[in-house]
Amino acid sequence: MEKYLIVAIVFAACVLLVIYTQMDHSKSTKKLSLKEKVQQEFPQYKVIERNENIVICREIVGSRIDEELVLIRVDEHQNKNLRTVGKMLIATYKKPPSIREIRKDTIGYV
Repeated sequence: MEKYLIVAIVFAACVLLVIYTQMDHSKSTKKLSLKEKVQQEFPQYKVIERNENIVICREIVGSRIDEELVLIRVDEHQNKNLRTVGKMLIATYKKPPSIREIRKDTIGYV
């Protein structure tokens, strides 16, 4: 009988441990979209979402058209790819990138 009690206590402890580790501890912080994260990281630039892509732009005074500096594209069918077209960087990622990765890849453009 004592063996079953010990097994039951260990089993209950394991179940509680699994439940605790699976809980969402970030209840106070809301989930931000990639656009909102990029806007918080680069507040001096204008961040727009166009055709499911994120574009980091520099506003030009006296012009209606903004200078596009970085285009961030998430495409699960392509590997990570960084290419330059004129002054603009086109960054393609397989999954949504972290802010750290974006900052590292765009260091010469923004």
